[in-house]
Amino acid sequence: PFLFACATPALQPPTTQTTNNRDGLNAQLVVEGPLDSRLAQGDDADLVIFFGGEERGSLEPCGCPNRPRGGIARMARYIHASHDANPGQRQLLLNGGYWLEDAVSLDGSPRPDVPVLNRWMVAGMQQVGFSALNIAYNDIGGLNSLDETTALPMVSANISGPGITPWEIVEWEDLRVGIMGISTPGVAFIETPGFEINPPAEAGMAVLSELAPQVDFVIVMAYRATEAAQKLARSGQVDVIIDTNQYREVYEPFREGGAIWVRSHFQTMRLGELRIGLNADQEISWALDRRIDLDPEIPNRSDEAVLVRSAREEIDVVQKELYRRD
Repeated sequence: PFLFACATPALQPPTTQTTNNRDGLNAQLVVEGPLDSRLAQGDDADLVIFFGGEERGSLEPCGCPNRPRGGIARMARYIHASHDANPGQRQLLLNGGYWLEDAVSLDGSPRPDVPVLNRWMVAGMQQVGFSALNIAYNDIGGLNSLDETTALPMVSANISGPGITPWEIVEWEDLRVGIMGISTPGVAFIETPGFEINPPAEAGMAVLSELAPQVDFVIVMAYRATEAAQKLARSGQVDVIIDTNQYREVYEPFREGGAIWVRSHFQTMRLGELRIGLNADQEISWALDRRIDLDPEIPNRSDEAVLVRSAREEIDVVQKELYRRD
């Protein structure tokens, strides 16, 4: 695998392309150049899946001092540019989990800034327009910090609670895509009032058996649930596994059972872009797993940038009070 540190721009290599010879899947890492040069165009992809995860309540780039990456405004700009460059192409935007903040105070209650962080995170996710967001075990604390149930398309096969559904189905004229998620059950001694958590493998298989007959294509998002995801993939009913588990390296895609397995990048510092070609039977004929550095060369989209600035103003007020020294 490739490993790139959050250091200086001079250390970043040019665009790199590799091929997984065993499975015939292509992988591409895009780390420099203007926005237009990073876009994939003209490959006739039948389905494009953008994915990330683990933002933990932050709409902004990572805290790297020299080359901060990530941020919802850059992500939105890239996705909209890709849509404009490939009009009519089917696109999905997914999050693998831990997108809310769950930090607690010494008494076990949410840290005072957590409800503010999560309220703005929900607003950002709604504005960008996610197709589905996996609920990780860690997201439960974030959901409990909110005053009301979010209207986002939240999915989980093994975690149930307010606003969470077992799956989402996205439908085009000739293609139905089912999206489900699983998560580590976490630790048993921590209570999760209002939510029920079941083993991911057993619950996942039960949901998959109901979902698969209804759709042409199945995507499973797995948050720190590798073994359970492997069992689902080996069932032969899954087309894509998106594995989220604090990955900071770049891994080539591979096949597990009948599914293509890809890993999201920690804090969505690199946006995943899985481009897929389908045959007449809606089966995968080719796939390209691209990773796009969301670095300062990608400009912010103005709508999301305004939202991020508003969020930062309110968050600063709360955090200055929280961390002030008397």
